[in-house]
This record gives sequence, structure tokens and C-alpha cells, in this order.
Amino acid sequence: MLLIVTFIFLPVITGANRLVMIPDQVQQVINVGQTLSLTCIYQFRSNKESKSNNITWILPDMLTKYTKNSSIDNRFRFTVSRNETHMKSSMILRNTLPSDTGYFRCAVLSYIKYTYHTEIDQYVYVYVYSERELVFIDAYETKTFTLWKGQSKDIPCKPTHPNVTISLYRLDERQYIARDPWNWEELSSESGNASWLLKPLPERGLTLRNPKISDRGQYKCVGTVNEPTPTIEATEHEFDLFINDMELVRDGDGDPLEGSNVTLKCRMDLQNVNILHTVSPEWSYVDNETGERQFINKTNPPRGIQVKNKNMSSIDFYGRQSERLIFESYLELQSIRLNTPTNFQCTGQVNQLVILESISFKIEEKIDPVQVKLKRGIPHNLTCNRYFDDVHINWFKDDKEYSGLIFTSNSSSMLPLSEIDGEYANYSCRWLNSRGEMRSRNFSFAEETESTRTNGVSVELLMLSGLIVLIFIVTGLAIKQYVAKRKLEKEIQEKLDGNPDGIDPNLPIDYQTEFLPYDKRCEFPKHRLRFGKQLGKGCFGEVYKAEAVGLKDSDETVTTVAVKKVLSGSQFRAKSKTDGLDALIRELKILNYLRPHLNVVNLLGACTKDIIKGELLVIIDYCRYGNLQSYLIKQRNTFVNQLDEVGNLQLTNVLVGIDDTRSQDRDSCAESKPGPSHPSASFARNSTDDGSISIDCLQETETIWKYGEDSDPSTNETISTWNLISFSLQIAKGMEYIASQKVLHGDLAARNVLLADHGIVKVADFGMARKMQNYTYEIKGQGLLPIKWMAIESLTDHVFSSQSDVWSYGVVLWELFALGKIPYPGMNGAILVKDIQDGLRMEKPDYAPNFFGQVMKSCWEKDPNARPTFHQLTNTIENYMEPFVSSQYLDANIIENEANKDFGDPSPEMICKEN
Repeated sequence: MLLIVTFIFLPVITGANRLVMIPDQVQQVINVGQTLSLTCIYQFRSNKESKSNNITWILPDMLTKYTKNSSIDNRFRFTVSRNETHMKSSMILRNTLPSDTGYFRCAVLSYIKYTYHTEIDQYVYVYVYSERELVFIDAYETKTFTLWKGQSKDIPCKPTHPNVTISLYRLDERQYIARDPWNWEELSSESGNASWLLKPLPERGLTLRNPKISDRGQYKCVGTVNEPTPTIEATEHEFDLFINDMELVRDGDGDPLEGSNVTLKCRMDLQNVNILHTVSPEWSYVDNETGERQFINKTNPPRGIQVKNKNMSSIDFYGRQSERLIFESYLELQSIRLNTPTNFQCTGQVNQLVILESISFKIEEKIDPVQVKLKRGIPHNLTCNRYFDDVHINWFKDDKEYSGLIFTSNSSSMLPLSEIDGEYANYSCRWLNSRGEMRSRNFSFAEETESTRTNGVSVELLMLSGLIVLIFIVTGLAIKQYVAKRKLEKEIQEKLDGNPDGIDPNLPIDYQTEFLPYDKRCEFPKHRLRFGKQLGKGCFGEVYKAEAVGLKDSDETVTTVAVKKVLSGSQFRAKSKTDGLDALIRELKILNYLRPHLNVVNLLGACTKDIIKGELLVIIDYCRYGNLQSYLIKQRNTFVNQLDEVGNLQLTNVLVGIDDTRSQDRDSCAESKPGPSHPSASFARNSTDDGSISIDCLQETETIWKYGEDSDPSTNETISTWNLISFSLQIAKGMEYIASQKVLHGDLAARNVLLADHGIVKVADFGMARKMQNYTYEIKGQGLLPIKWMAIESLTDHVFSSQSDVWSYGVVLWELFALGKIPYPGMNGAILVKDIQDGLRMEKPDYAPNFFGQVMKSCWEKDPNARPTFHQLTNTIENYMEPFVSSQYLDANIIENEANKDFGDPSPEMICKEN
């Protein structure tokens, strides 16, 4: 009877539906606290199944994973019974909670080869509804979800009723950091948040597709009923979202230019990982030649590559402590070239999972305009940029290698051109780029126009051309003279006006004097000058003592000055009659450019009104004792040697020096007359075939503008070793200032240093800071280059720089402590140049302290970069002098405090007084 009853209640099971669940529904809704009851019945297919198959229940994760919190042991029960044809299992879940929401499955397990396999199952999705818990997050222990970038993930924020709608909000991080009221932003598909699937299946929650680093943050999901009532309020749960990621980026936009620096940043940002099982990023690149990947040793990387690592941990995550590891590795490519690797890979490892990112880029070649048109009649600096020190640039003139003057710096190679007709040609610079490909830049002059050929000849002169046939000789000469005059006026005016826009700040100023403007505030009326005696005469011009009325303070003030002017007559012969005037114009503009300095001869004014007549007057400091070389020669017999037997300085009174009482004129620096001559071989006695300058009067002891000692001052005083040291420091200070203004002296020698009152010395005569490209630079044909004072690179490669002036300074030190002797005595010409190239250097003079012997050696290093700068020389000499004198003495620049009573502080009004 019992068996008959059982079969009455069994449902009909046929075909594939051998397993049924009662109640037979897709979803079921119960209220919180109720008991859930489910039954599954399975029909056996054979007698064997009745003995081996079994039935089990699979519950939602919140019940099985978090058993302590779900109290499943107290709330869940199930039973299994069977007969020959069927098997039945029933389950009950008491005191249901909203978090019990989920799939409930019954599964039939078949026993095959010692293992149970799921043969068939049935399931129902059960909502446990609570008005106070419309939504829940299917996680007990943590509300932080960790994802890998690009890995889609379900966030189990689930409703407890099918009529509950879930909304997603994100916290504005800036509001949180600023501690303002929290500002939650609702995310929706309409607002552009395509990453989130905001209308999912209820049983899955929310889905984040292809997550990115920017998706990291703090969120909350909010549940609301579709038809809200006053008694039911919205329910919300917050959670944190963290994205594990490796990111590889390059600084900057666009392709990097060769010569620039490139920084690659590899960042691993990890949450909830074991640091012991994590390997920080490592770098590799693809070799351009072999195509093979090469790993980079960060402690010994290849040349031009640097690797820097930074690791962080335990970072506060949106205001909550969360174990987080950040590895940052920076790969810096310095001064990239076209053959620098451009395919890099960053590799890391997390829990035996290898992660990697790759990046590649293209290096853009720096190419200046290939074709450059030049305007006629104005000077030019033809420049080709050098982006790397090992790039050698060759210059060509009309496709033949150019042998003239070229200036080379770390960043460029410059060929200077003046406005002379012989320079009109096609120029090009050529070099190999870092891939070995030939590159060039071509410079050509614009076609000569009619206006250029006539040089501004007036319309009236052109109309007179018809009369030239009748009066050819007379009118031809008149036109020629007029054109020449107008052309000369234009050229001279252009030289004075300059072209400030053409100045290259990366090149020395003195090689760009054509571009410097003359400041008309320096103009001084010629009629206010009263000329006195001649102080000296050089190969280019003369120096006179004069009185300037109204130069300072008032129109009645009389100031003693020195005036330079171009040599008159036919004593000077060169390939251009204006060479002397050009040299003086260039010196005027350089002095105009420099601000007043105690140890540099300063510009006081100029007279340019009659410059078209070839007359230019440059007014400078009047220095009483003349050039330092002549002065030292006269002091040889009374010189006080303050060195001990081994060459060290021994002072009892360091302030022994030139007596201030020998000068009563505080407005002057010194007055002089030509000093005695000394035997030496001239550089070039005769003109050469190529038209280089022939200057018979130029000897090594002479200068462009001869400035001798005045005949008035007494020479009964004695000088000592300390005075020579004082002179050396002052010369270094003057040259330090000159170098700071990007001016190269080019002819630093004792004959071009003037001695003033109070023992002040002033660097003078910028005659070599001239347009050097006008002269031939072969040793056999030099007329103006002082070989014995020139640096080795200037002699061999025509390279001039502040460091070549440092070489000359070392020779000046030798002159000082040799009391005016000529350097390299008994040697001259090309043989001397070869000996210097082979390592010949002078020994220190007998009167030089050992310290200065070492200074001279450092100034004569073959490599210019190994020589000290003038700033370093000044500091070195001051440190040497400091033990012998007080700090006030050094700070006063030897006697600067006394001299500055009249010198004063430099100001724009002192540079030149407008008259």
C-alpha cells in the first residue's frame, strides 16, 4: 500500500527530463526569514545507476564560502532516498537572509572509474527579498575587487528582488582628497561609461569590460524598487576596485628628434600579491643589426642608456589602508641617434605569471633647410649644426674643399663671410649622419639685381649715362668716384648699424662684430678734444694723449684720455685700404658691447661723424705707465725677488708695491710712450702670392695699436714678486669678465696689458678680436698671428675659444715672471709650431713661484677642455694669495677700493655719455 502511495505523488518523468525540481520554476521569490524548500527527483535508466548514482545540492557562494557568517550548519538540511526506479532529495534552508539570494542546484553524480561526474542537474534562482536590503554584494571578507587590466570581471552587486534596479556611482577622488562632502557621480551608458555593463542579468551583478587603470576607484551600487513607496528606502553598498597593471609609456608626443633624450617609464601597480613572488620590471631591446632581443643589465647598461628603479609599498588607497605594491622603472636614452634601438620591452613576474609590455617609436632626423639663399652685400655666418661631438663637418666652396677659417663648437660649425666680392660663391657643408648616410646643406647667393649692381646710384646719374659717350673719360671718372663714395658710405654705415637679429648667442661675440650695433650715445664732439703728444704708433694706427672737455659731470670738466685713430699716410699697405678702419670699428663695437670693468680698458666715447673720410676716433682710458711688457723690462735691475731657495713665496710685507704717490691724477689710468725695442723675428716680412697682408713693421713684441709708457712718470720705484702675483690675478679677473660676455681676446700678451695708477692692470687691445677670415692662415704667410702666444688648436685647426685665451694667459704668466722676456727665446716659425705639437712646453721662469709653474702647465694642456677656465684660475690664485693677506685685501681686488673712488659703479649712463 505504501509503495502505491509513493508512486501516486511521483511526477511523470520521460525522455531527457529524467531529473525534475519541485517547484518547477526558473526563479522563485521568498521573503527574508522564511524557509526555502526544494525537492529533486531522478529516474534511473538502469539497475546499475540505482546502485552507483547519487544526488547532491550546490548552493550560492555566500552560503558555502563563508560558512561562519552564513551559519549554514544550523540552517541547512537535506535528505536523500531511493527505490529501484527513482532517487529523491529534499533540502530546506531556514531563516533565509538577503545574502542567500542566488542559484540553488541539484545535480546527479554518476560514479565512473573511481570518480563522481555530474550527469545532469536542475537549478532555480531564488530571491530572498528584504525591504531593508534591496541589494547586497556577494562577498563577506572584503569589499575590494582586484582585476588585471583588460580582463573583464563580474562585480557581484546583486538585487534581492526582480523588481529592484541597480545603479552604479563613483566617488570623485578630488572631493575626497580635499575632505569636502563626498560627491558621487552616477555612471550610465549615456554618460560615456561604455566599460560598464549596467543592465546585467540579476544573478551576475555588474560587469566591467576591458578594465583600464582609469577605472580604479571607489564605487557604490544602489538598489531601488521600480515603483518606490514611502516605506521602502534605497539600499547601497560601497566597494573598492583596483586594477593590477603593467604600463609602458614614453614621455613626449610625436617621434623624438635625434640628439634629444627619451625616457621610457614602466610601472607595475599591484594589489593583493605576495611581494616574495613578484619580480620587478626588467628591460630588453631589439638589436637593430641582428634583430635579436638583448636584455639590459641595469647596473651596467649599454652606453647611452640609464636605468633607474623606484619601489613603493603599503600605499593608502582612497583613504583606506590596502596592501599595494608599485614598481617603477625608468629607462633613459641619452642623445639618441638614428641607429639607437627603438623597440623596447618591459617584463615582470607576479606569482609565476609573466607579464610584459612592448613599445616602439621612430627617431626623426634633424634636418635644417637644405637650400639656403644668401643676400648680397651683408655679412653672413654660414652655420651647420653638430648634434654629436664625433660628427665631422666638411666645408666646400664651389665643390672644392674650403681651406679658410671655420669655427667649430660642440653644437655647430660656422663659416664666417664678410661682404667682399671674392666670397660670392656656392658653399656647402657635408657630413655623415649616425646611420652613415651623407647629408649636406647648400648656401648660394641670390642673383645680382640691377639695383644691387648700381648700389643705389640715383636716377639723375642714370639719366646722365647717355652723355657718357660724349664725355666718356671725365664723366666715367666722376661716376666711378661717386659710386665708390656711395658704396663706401653704405658699407661703413652698415658696419656701424650692424644687424642684431643676425647674432647667434651660441657663438663668440667677437666673431660676430659685423652684427653688433654702435650705440650713438657714445658719440662725442670732436671739437671738445684737445690732442696732446703721441703715445705710440702701431701697424694699424696711432694712440694720442688728449683732454676731453665735458666727458664727465659737466661741460667744464676736463678728463685726460687716450685716443685711438687710424694710421694716416701710406705706411700701411694691405689688400684692402679699409683694413685699419675695419679693425678700429670692430674694436669700438666690442668695447661698446662690454660694460665697464676695473681690469679692462673701457670705452669713454667715439667720434664717427667724419668716418666717411676715413677718420674714426675711439676714446678710451688713459693709462699712465703704458704696456706691462715695457714696464717690466725697465724694472729688471730693481726687481725684489721674494722667493726662497726652493721657489716658494716668502713675504714679510705683502703690500710692498707700486707707490700710490707716484700719481696725482686720479682721473687717469696711465700715460705712456713707446718702449724700447727688442730683437725678435717677424712673422711675415713680405707679401705672399695669395694676397695676404704684408706688414714689415710687425714684430712679436709689437701690437696693432702700440701703447708705450708716458715720458712723465718717474720709474724709481721697485716691484716685487708680490706685485707680479697681483698683476696675474687682475689679468685673470679681467679675462674672466671678457669670457663671461662671450668675447674672445685673441691676442692676450703682456704688451696688450696696460698698467694704471695704484697698481691696477687693464686688459687692452682687442685688435685680434677681428674679422680673421680676411687673412691667410698658413704659417708661412702670417702677418698678424702671434704664434708664440697662440694655443695649439688655433695654430693647427684655426679654432679660437676662451680656452685658447687661457693658453695665451699661461704665456702672459711666463712673461710676467720672466720680467718681460720674449717667450720661446731663439725659436720661431713653423719649426716652433711643430715642436709645440710634439709636446714642447716652456719651463717656469726663475722668478715664478712653484705654484705658478703648475698653473702655466695647466694652461698649456693640449686638450682645451682639460685647461682651467678663467673663473677657476681666479679662484685658484685668490686661494693661493689668501694665507698671505686679509680677506678684505682680496675682496678689494688688490686696490679696487681705492681706485673705485673715481671709477664708481657701472651704470648705463657711464657706458657712454650722450652729448
